[in-house]
Amino acid sequence: MYLPGFFTIPPVDRDESRFAQASRQMFESVALPAGERDAGLHSGGLVVPMVASKPRLNKPPLIYWLQAASAAAFTGGDPLRDAIWMYRVPSLLAGIVTVLATWRMGLAMFDPRAGWLGAALLAVAPVFVWEAHQARADMVMVAFTTLAVWQLRRIWRGGVVSERAGALRAPRAAAPLLWLFTALGILTKGPITPMVIVLTALSLSVLAREFRWLRATRPLLGALVVLGGVAPWVYLVAERVGFAEYWGIVYGEVLGRAGSAREGHWGPPGYHLVLLVVLFWPGSLLTALAVGRAFRRGLRGSWRRIRAVRSTRRPEAFLLAWLVPSWIVFELSFTKLPHYTMPLYPAVAMLTARGVFAAMSSALPGVAKAVHRLGFALWCVPGLLITFGLGAAAYSSLGGHWNERPSALLLWSLQIVSLGAVIVAIGALRRGAWLGVHLCGGLIMVCLSVGLLGGYLSRVERVWFTTELVEKARSAGGGPIASSGFQEDSLVYLTRGRIEFVRPEAEVAWWAANLEGVMIMPREQVGRVHTVVGEVEGLRYTKGRVEQLAVVKRWEPTGD
Repeated sequence: MYLPGFFTIPPVDRDESRFAQASRQMFESVALPAGERDAGLHSGGLVVPMVASKPRLNKPPLIYWLQAASAAAFTGGDPLRDAIWMYRVPSLLAGIVTVLATWRMGLAMFDPRAGWLGAALLAVAPVFVWEAHQARADMVMVAFTTLAVWQLRRIWRGGVVSERAGALRAPRAAAPLLWLFTALGILTKGPITPMVIVLTALSLSVLAREFRWLRATRPLLGALVVLGGVAPWVYLVAERVGFAEYWGIVYGEVLGRAGSAREGHWGPPGYHLVLLVVLFWPGSLLTALAVGRAFRRGLRGSWRRIRAVRSTRRPEAFLLAWLVPSWIVFELSFTKLPHYTMPLYPAVAMLTARGVFAAMSSALPGVAKAVHRLGFALWCVPGLLITFGLGAAAYSSLGGHWNERPSALLLWSLQIVSLGAVIVAIGALRRGAWLGVHLCGGLIMVCLSVGLLGGYLSRVERVWFTTELVEKARSAGGGPIASSGFQEDSLVYLTRGRIEFVRPEAEVAWWAANLEGVMIMPREQVGRVHTVVGEVEGLRYTKGRVEQLAVVKRWEPTGD
């Protein structure tokens, strides 16, 4: 699922290009000879991530260290030989770790079938497939969060006060590992990991009306481990930029995103719940019924008054404590992006897998009636969209953006397989063969990964037009490169941070200082003082519009 397109998809705007460029500059700051380093690009060293000449302190440093280490390993220490896929390797490994950890937890909580299916549904979920292809912090943070919750589960299972022995019994290594993974999660993406851990533990304690088990987590040790991991970097950054400025950045990222919509990323409550249908496809078919079943079996009492956790149903109770409180926090937060709830998807996957096998044994109430509901019919829509999307890609490959008949044949073949899987899935859905339905959905997702990510997306120049822009700018001369009226982070990555973004009113001053320079600008911005040396048209997917851009040099009279 994760390798198709991993090596061939160009740098993606905007976050991936920012992360990769910051990691590259960190790598260069220690790997380049002193005489080749740029004071503006490499002044941050291994402490302060930099994108071009600006610090990037809104994210902690671990993801940059991991990506820089990956690039160093694959290039033999030569930054000039790097490629975007090298910065994606931590996300790829984190995706695999998350899937395997989910499998092991499902195995321990339920049985081998549920553990395998839960991990498989998580592995093929669209949001996980895409994030495993991205050089960003999210997939790594999800891996550390999942590993930390796994250790909390071990403590909860062995550390709850036994009714017979009256003593705490928790694995010795569980607490140190819990806090180690929590500290690594904080160093990757701030407060998300500790928030999930704390809310899960408190929810279990409130439901069980039992708090003594929390002593088995060894909170004092946890505070020391977290402070020991985080405090040294915070001190070094504060020493560089000032504690007040850094605290302002942290405050804005944590409380600012929760209290107001940042960068236009707003959504109403229920945003993540609606997107779950697509982002967790094909597993989303029975998720709602499976979660309802978990409430009935994992909690004692009515919906109005939940009194205690059933001792024989702790797996469901634990997964609900992991899922529900943090999901509510994400829904109430003003800033929303589709991938924010990813740390909760392993719990969704395990509950769903258990629900699938309950449905197969007629132990999932409401399934027979729900087959005929609109929601179940809508589940087929993503499968059909994927199928026809593969066909559209095959048609485009023959007459559009690129012309490779073997690749088109592959896409047509995958469309036929995907369409066959949709037909079989609909038949299995009507018969109530729930495992078959989900396996067919997984096959459709494999076709999507191989066909669209591996066979088509990376070859559509119209989408990755910034690569062509930079190539035309470099071929126009060896001078500096600037951009006026058009700004994307992939330009920064593709020029290794050596591009200037100039406001239109400052163009004259830039041309005066860079006589041999080259500038990128919208076509309508080109004037008489410019000589056009290249033009590019492409789809700017971050804005959802087509851009017509020109590469220009300063016009010089010939004297004729």
